[in-house]
Amino acid sequence: MRFLSLAALKVAFADLFTKRHSALVLSSAGKTYEPVLLEKKALIDALPAALTGGKPLTDEITLADESHDGFGGAIWYLVQAYERWPQVPPEVLAAVKRIQAALIPELDELKASYALEAHAAIKHREDLQRLEADLRLIPIAGGLSLYDWGAGFVAGGDLLGTLLSQRADAGSGSRSEAGKIRASSVAVLGRFRGALGDELSVNPALPKDLEAQVFGYFDELDKMRAAAVAAQPKKAAPATPAATPAADPPPGTGK
Repeated sequence: MRFLSLAALKVAFADLFTKRHSALVLSSAGKTYEPVLLEKKALIDALPAALTGGKPLTDEITLADESHDGFGGAIWYLVQAYERWPQVPPEVLAAVKRIQAALIPELDELKASYALEAHAAIKHREDLQRLEADLRLIPIAGGLSLYDWGAGFVAGGDLLGTLLSQRADAGSGSRSEAGKIRASSVAVLGRFRGALGDELSVNPALPKDLEAQVFGYFDELDKMRAAAVAAQPKKAAPATPAATPAADPPPGTGK
């Protein structure tokens, strides 16, 4: 099982403790190794999604920023429209001016770095509560109000902050630790497989295909990964030292 990636281990452990759990605990070896395997599963599940096959954080950050800027731009232009309305009611004009001053005084603020937008969302969440009456005064198609756009704007900034934190967690230190978790998980699976094989050789009451029942999904994922690796074209050794691949920009440098 040397080709199993962290993503494959995460999926296979989930399968082992659901669909294959009855097979796992059928043997004495399985009962002995169950808590150890469950601990490995928990460690892998706790890793950042970027290390276990989730959507790349760069893509998620881009999508969160697009949502944040989309709602922010919509709020800005709607406020501008109300301010230009010759017959705007005074109370509505006062409300939109307060909204603009608090949430998005200048359209260029949507060009700020990810970190600044995430930080601003902390204050904007307070503004959202303080200006709720003003925001709900402005109707939006579909039975919504400007409050819904404001909530989307703030949620986008909050998500940016969460994703930036996750990206920091997925740094080199986390990757090194994840590598150790993967290696120890594969080692435990190997020891369990050996113990199960020994038990099967002396206990005829156990199903002859129990090893396949327990390890079938691990083996399938291992074979798929091995085939994918074998199919990759081999690269010739470079004549000069290869350049270091570009990494995600450090938190706060986006945009």
